[in-house]
Amino acid sequence: MDKTKILEFIKSLTERAEKAEDRRRFVFRTFLLFIAFLLLAVLQWIAITALAGSKITALVYSHEVALLIVFFMSIMFFLMFAVSSQIRKMSCMNWILTLLVVEGQIVAIGLLVVRTNMLRLLLGFLVALIIIVLASLVAIFVSFDLTKYATILFLVDFIMLVLCVYTITYFLILNLSWPFFLYAFVIVLLVLPIVMYHVQSVMGNGQERTALHDDKLSALLLFHDFLALYMLTFYWRPTK
Repeated sequence: MDKTKILEFIKSLTERAEKAEDRRRFVFRTFLLFIAFLLLAVLQWIAITALAGSKITALVYSHEVALLIVFFMSIMFFLMFAVSSQIRKMSCMNWILTLLVVEGQIVAIGLLVVRTNMLRLLLGFLVALIIIVLASLVAIFVSFDLTKYATILFLVDFIMLVLCVYTITYFLILNLSWPFFLYAFVIVLLVLPIVMYHVQSVMGNGQERTALHDDKLSALLLFHDFLALYMLTFYWRPTK
């Protein structure tokens, strides 16, 4: 038998032999980090909204391109972090990249935050959080194992993504308002199975389980799931 296959087999046995206490600690760390990311985000967004005035708004709008670059750079850092297991195992580098990704997303969304008010900001945050919590509870207490069907889930989400492209095209080009609500509905249907998949992987009760050293990656995945829902709430009353 090839040496690489032997090492992979030994690694798989080690992962399956993990202790229940280690998994519980991993779950606790993951959701604690996720909550910390949410608190860090909402406090900064509240500060931006509270200080929003002509000068702050003008400052944000004047740096619109820079904020968009920050957004895409944070996505690139996130992809690099997700792909490279070596980086995720570096105790210092993984924290630096995690904070860069989180803060980059928070700052970039400030471009949307200055366009809203405190009530809509908090209400949208609460709605997205409730959806995430409900999806997580379903994933935890329902016996159906989504991790067995990762390929099917990917195909379904890809089809929904194509539908999203069509609906947003109708919204932007034809100046119709109703495609936005269809777009938002499809995005929710797209994100919810992904949230459930991530939660079940973190819990480790299914066929696929997240490695015990990937608590930061798991928290980042949940944070981006939340952002995908939360960003919709800035446009739930389109004017077109």
